[in-house]
Amino acid sequence: MELGIETVYISPHYLSPMEDGGYDITNFTQVNPILGTMEDFKELIDETKARGLKLIVDIIINHSSDKHPWFIKSVNREDPYTDFYVWRDPKSYDYNGKPIPPNNWVSIFKGSAWQWNEQRKQFYLHQFTLHQPDFNLRNNLLKTEIKKIFKFWLDKGVAGFRIDATKYLIEDAEFRDDPVKPGVIVPYTYQDVTHLYTADLWETYVFLHEIRLFCDRVTKKFTDYERILLPEAYGGGKMLYQYYGSKDYKIAHFPLNFAFVLIVEYKNASFYHNLINNYLSPIPEGGIPSWNSENHDKFRKAMVYNPEYEYIFTTMVMLLPGVAYTYYGQEIGMIGARIRDDQKRDSNPDDFTKTTRDSCRLPMQWDDSFNAGFSTNPKTHLPVSSEYWKINVKKQKADKNSHYYIFKRMLDLRKTDVFKYGDFKSYVVSTWVFAFTRTLKGQGTFLVVLNLGSETEMVNLSSVIHKLPETMNVELSSPNSGYSVGDEIATSATIPNTFILRPFGAVVLSSKMPGS
Repeated sequence: MELGIETVYISPHYLSPMEDGGYDITNFTQVNPILGTMEDFKELIDETKARGLKLIVDIIINHSSDKHPWFIKSVNREDPYTDFYVWRDPKSYDYNGKPIPPNNWVSIFKGSAWQWNEQRKQFYLHQFTLHQPDFNLRNNLLKTEIKKIFKFWLDKGVAGFRIDATKYLIEDAEFRDDPVKPGVIVPYTYQDVTHLYTADLWETYVFLHEIRLFCDRVTKKFTDYERILLPEAYGGGKMLYQYYGSKDYKIAHFPLNFAFVLIVEYKNASFYHNLINNYLSPIPEGGIPSWNSENHDKFRKAMVYNPEYEYIFTTMVMLLPGVAYTYYGQEIGMIGARIRDDQKRDSNPDDFTKTTRDSCRLPMQWDDSFNAGFSTNPKTHLPVSSEYWKINVKKQKADKNSHYYIFKRMLDLRKTDVFKYGDFKSYVVSTWVFAFTRTLKGQGTFLVVLNLGSETEMVNLSSVIHKLPETMNVELSSPNSGYSVGDEIATSATIPNTFILRPFGAVVLSSKMPGS
């Protein structure tokens, strides 16, 4: 609230044996006792509302825990639960009489996506861990039960849902093999196949359309604001834009965009220019873009690159057109930490990076006291980062040049009409200098300049951006840029006033520009 954040989104809070950080659920309408009670959740709703905030919850409808009563009854073939999950007979048996999976589908966490159940004498599908059996979302009764879960939490007062793992909701009804990539003999990792039959099927969008219509009906009684659906839609391509639906065929309000999250290498200005414009241009009229660069599944950017580079991503996320997401700790530049084997909690490492996800899930660093002010317990669930004594909220709130105050200033800029409604245009100033403008007629222009490279750059803005004034004023700057708010910067390569930007520096310039 103090920063200007408008909405809070929380990770799964449901009853769970925690085989996968709470994404394996045994009761979708009960709060996990390790997190609190339903009374605590109601208090959370009330207190966020009292502060002018909205609360969005994570909802998982792709799978449950294998300890969920529905799954146990499905194993026993108890109707109506018999077909609540995806079950399949063996393809055949090997020479030892061991059942062979029905096809070559691969789990996100490696190995076959099929697990044999000796009691039922069939395989069940699990696109995630073997403790997370996939729902059969072609079963109409199951879909009715899932809609009841949405209604339960809407009635509790949530502002909407982040729908987990949406691209995996429905699989090919004919159970055809996914195409194997060249050079792969036996698929084992998720990257070994092209997921033609296990991701982004059109039936997924049809089901989400049903969910959208259902939630809209349930929330007609609310007149304050519309409750939203946000799919977790990893991947790009044309299927990402299908989540928007159309005026006459509503699906989600907008999908989460993970393009920045997936970047783990240094990329030049042309890369970001193309990435951003290729993402924005196909968004349908009235569609809302979204941006985020960190989440609970990937290393923090300050750890992948270095602390200074985190400003690059934060600046783009906050000042590009659309909705901005902030993963807790980004507002103070939390780095994360390498986790010792004896400290690990995540038994399902990310298949792409081959590393535990614990490093980005460490406790929030509030101050330099014991456990960073996060907990009074002798030990926390995951260790506190060793950086807590110098990177924490209390310390940064006392420093007007800290990451905290720069982030706060970005949020202030986002509230101006230029950043809310202004046009966007990006520029490749040089190989490693990327810039973009936000312009609104009668309101002037903001120019964001980013040095993506590891060398100091002499920046000649007027060489690629026409009709610039001779000088512009610094509205915001990262500490490593070499500039302060109020400084005047030359837009052309004039000596001795050449605009020099340090490695990984970020500045936001402003001026009344010709024609604005």
